[in-house]
Amino acid sequence: MTTRTLADGDTDMETTHWGGPGEDYRLSKISAAAISEDNGIGAPAPDDAAPVWQPPKAIHSFPWFEMVMTVIGVLGVIGLTLYMLTPEATGYFALVKTTLLALIPLVIVVGFLIRIDRWEPEPWKTKISVFLWGAGVATLSAGILNTALHHNIAYSTGDAQGASALSATFVAPLVEETLKGVVVLIVVLVRRTNINSVLDGVVYAGFSAAGFMFTEDILYFLRGEAEGTTNLIVLVVMRGIFSPFLHVMATSMTGIGLALALLKFKRGWSKAGIVAVFWVCAMGIHFLWNGSASYGGGWFLVLYAVVQVPAFILWSVLLLRATRKEAEKIRTGLVPYVRTGWVLPGEVTMATDKRSRRAALKWAARGGRDAKKAMRSFLANLASLGLDQRLMAKHGPDPARIENDRQMLTEAADNRREFLRLTSIAEQQHDVSKAVSSRARAA
Repeated sequence: MTTRTLADGDTDMETTHWGGPGEDYRLSKISAAAISEDNGIGAPAPDDAAPVWQPPKAIHSFPWFEMVMTVIGVLGVIGLTLYMLTPEATGYFALVKTTLLALIPLVIVVGFLIRIDRWEPEPWKTKISVFLWGAGVATLSAGILNTALHHNIAYSTGDAQGASALSATFVAPLVEETLKGVVVLIVVLVRRTNINSVLDGVVYAGFSAAGFMFTEDILYFLRGEAEGTTNLIVLVVMRGIFSPFLHVMATSMTGIGLALALLKFKRGWSKAGIVAVFWVCAMGIHFLWNGSASYGGGWFLVLYAVVQVPAFILWSVLLLRATRKEAEKIRTGLVPYVRTGWVLPGEVTMATDKRSRRAALKWAARGGRDAKKAMRSFLANLASLGLDQRLMAKHGPDPARIENDRQMLTEAADNRREFLRLTSIAEQQHDVSKAVSSRARAA
């Protein structure tokens, strides 16, 4: 932020970058009387154009939704273990080995999801419950439905081998993409204020798909282990190296459709239509992989190199580009908070620039784990506020989001007060220790 003095003595604000001389201007907007002796920052004094109001205290409610979903997911994992991954049937060593092998693609996929979720990270308790749904409920239900439909096709056609190809190509995409996407629909309905960008839909869909991929990989690897080391290696290469993002890329389409329906569309028929379009896209991606594997024969690698690899590159590039644009949206959305003095320009930079964010967390760490946790929560709240503000400026006010933003604003102020207090204490302790050491050396 730079300033320019006009002929009449007024000051013109030119937004060239956040921070700099403009930081002093914004600091002057924080009421000095509201800063207590323990460095806690109270309610700021907004500009005359903005109403003076004190947001209500945040309501800390028990996460019933996440608890229920986690319990359902765990029960699904237990059922999957009992009926498909029984250690007595597979052998404990084989189960442990295949689980470790399945962790390789899981780490790659989750790392990518965390990367695109870095500016405004979704709550881990929600992401874990969604992951468990995919790993337990979706995988177990898909296994039962796919098997039943496969047997029905085989009985009807009298061709077991042909039934396997038909089931994998046409039945599995429909069943699996529906079951993985159901939990994203539930999140959109129950935790709608969590969703403030299309990337949020991708993240929740990705974690559901990652859980599904993880347990499905274990099942496939156990089958390969029973058939010999060579078959196991082939499966690990095909699923863990060639296609670790298959499930995530496919289900992300459903997540995009659901997020767009929530954020962009007002009418019921248009919401249903956009979800249906992207759900079909999810099944199409899944169909392309399974169909090329079942019917491609010697052309499988050609189709993989010519179609699927470019599709994955395009998908990942578009998501990473959307992540960069999300930082710009947060900056734009936080402008009203900066103008009214609730947020400082330097804090906007901390929330939207990776180097500044890293430096802020490192600085807060001097105050201990709680200070760093408060800083992390502070930055996440600012990002959510920015995205919500931009969303409502474009599509109109949303009472639920307004109430949620008031609570987040209060929480952000509490976070700021906490990390300032803890870092101040740490600095005072450092100064005392330094003075004692100097006196000891002088003596």
